[in-house]
Amino acid sequence: MNFINKKLLNIFSKTLEKNKQFKDIHKGESCYIFGNGSSLKFYDLKLFNDRVSIGCGALFSHNDIKEINLKYYYVSHPLFFYHFWKNPYSGKSEKNKTGSFYKRKMKSHPNVQYFTSLSNYFGIQSKNINYVYHFGQANSLNIDNQMNGIFSMMTGSFAGMIGMALYMGFEHITLVGCDYTSSPQKVGHFYEFGERDDLESDDIFNEAILNSLSEVVNINSITIDNKYKGRVIPSVSYSDFTNSVPTYKENSELISEEDLLELNSLNMNYKIYQNES
Repeated sequence: MNFINKKLLNIFSKTLEKNKQFKDIHKGESCYIFGNGSSLKFYDLKLFNDRVSIGCGALFSHNDIKEINLKYYYVSHPLFFYHFWKNPYSGKSEKNKTGSFYKRKMKSHPNVQYFTSLSNYFGIQSKNINYVYHFGQANSLNIDNQMNGIFSMMTGSFAGMIGMALYMGFEHITLVGCDYTSSPQKVGHFYEFGERDDLESDDIFNEAILNSLSEVVNINSITIDNKYKGRVIPSVSYSDFTNSVPTYKENSELISEEDLLELNSLNMNYKIYQNES
């Protein structure tokens, strides 16, 4: 750890100490980890309300978010809640509409505990906002991380949510809407319009971390049907898991028009409406 990160860890030690309240708080329990994959268009969320859920991304824009037991949320983006930011798609510095959208949606779910990068400390503060940081040691392979100190699993939302679940003591994790863990990969997001072609790829999404996880926790993933198979971890079809038939819904059936309009304005290369390329 370099000098700057040592100083930061010392300065913010009391802030991070707050996270000790979450250590093993769900020891031995099961949870759902929700991605933002397009498979969510096929799922009835109320069939996943029997466990605590961890969410990320734009999940809070789903109309049926109230149907699940959403207690925790991971917002991985560094320097995300300030007036200006660098758009990861355009590479340009611009007014941060995306951060503003997240702030509005987070405020509408005050009972959720949010976890975000310590770099956002001066951009967003509230009783339900918690901070984590890697202090230069971000490494998705290190599953023995500490949210009250060096939180190494900060290479993306998927790794972050897994790290949270492990720190909180969950022993059985079921992935929902984490479509890149299956073969073929279901491409796109639930908030985008239409369906895209599946992706056949030799690259395995987060292969190393998934291999590591299988040694310390019981983990599986939900797929739309048996066409999609888990590549590293076992999968189970939606029908077999819920005893219900998957039924496709378009993004306009899942998200309010207000949120669709705002998502469409973010310059994030999402196809929100039918007439877009």
